[in-house]
Amino acid sequence: MTAVPAENGETSMTTRQVGFIGVGKMGGALAGRLLDAGYDVTVWSRNAAKADDLLARGATRADRPEDAIATGTVFSMLSTEAAVRQVFTADRIRSAPAGFVHINHATISPAAAREFAAAGGGYLSAPVIGRPEAVVAGKLAVLVSGDPDLRAAAAPMLATLGRRVWDFGDAVDAAPTAKIAVNYLILHALQALSESITLLQHAELNTGRFVEMINDSIFPGVVYNGYGNAIATGTYTPPGFTTTLGLKDLNLALSTADELGVDLPTGPALQDVFATAVEQIGADLDWASVAEVTRQRSTGRPR
Repeated sequence: MTAVPAENGETSMTTRQVGFIGVGKMGGALAGRLLDAGYDVTVWSRNAAKADDLLARGATRADRPEDAIATGTVFSMLSTEAAVRQVFTADRIRSAPAGFVHINHATISPAAAREFAAAGGGYLSAPVIGRPEAVVAGKLAVLVSGDPDLRAAAAPMLATLGRRVWDFGDAVDAAPTAKIAVNYLILHALQALSESITLLQHAELNTGRFVEMINDSIFPGVVYNGYGNAIATGTYTPPGFTTTLGLKDLNLALSTADELGVDLPTGPALQDVFATAVEQIGADLDWASVAEVTRQRSTGRPR
């Protein structure tokens, strides 16, 4: 796959006009970065009200996905690969302008990335690491893979989104695989924190001080600090990333491992915890709420 030249001989990514589809918390933050960098951004969301803040900052409202696609370069942040299929249909891609490129930030399966890349037009995988507040602070990490010409053309735009762009090469399924592996690490961290903090609660120790200690020594960083404090205090709203989406990403990791012939011994145990959390704790709570499964399963009460 190579960049398709427009009638003027340029790819669509040489312009300052772009579209953005899916402007929830994360997508809205990303679209805001593009606006701040001087891009003319046309935004579309199933829930039109989610675009209001961006419109106030100078974005243009798209009445339908085709209006965003018509810009020629479209970023998307949709919750699932099924949602990507519903929006980026074959008819819409066929009707896209010459040089059309779709830059997909969603966490999806490697197989879906290959499917979308083969659907026509240009396509780049560009999943991201970080919460909306990291986007606003310019601390986001962007992973990218796909056609080298498209990567080169998209590089200036991707650089505006965060602190660093990590290039994973020509294979369009490479960046999604790396992002799945990142989330698999976070899933383990959440469960490890859940177990350690529950252990301390039963020993009647100060869990907040424990979280402060590990962040000042062996585990500095946003995962053990932010999620550790959420688990220690039982604070799971507003969600930065829901338990439902966490289970979705866990299932992506397990299906990717199965495709590659890799054994992930802890995967089924995590799957049991996350499925239970979705069903019994709260599907729309922050995914740190899986800690409540461990708490409920623990025998006895804190001394």
